[in-house]
Amino acid sequence: MSISELKSALLGQEYPSEVRINPDQVVTNVDLFLKTSFQMAEAWTKEIDKCPAYIRLVRFHEAVNKG
Repeated sequence: MSISELKSALLGQEYPSEVRINPDQVVTNVDLFLKTSFQMAEAWTKEIDKCPAYIRLVRFHEAVNKG
């Protein structure tokens, strides 16, 4: 999934106040998380699938779209 696809899927949506993306990771400020994660992913110059921010965005997407 590309960054632009993630943006289309994630931005402009309503989310609960907390989103658990891993057993040890909970997003408590979704707007700030998305803003900074997209900024960091867009600034990444290596392979995108190795970018920590990109990986967190993909996991966030999976967490909010499960079920």
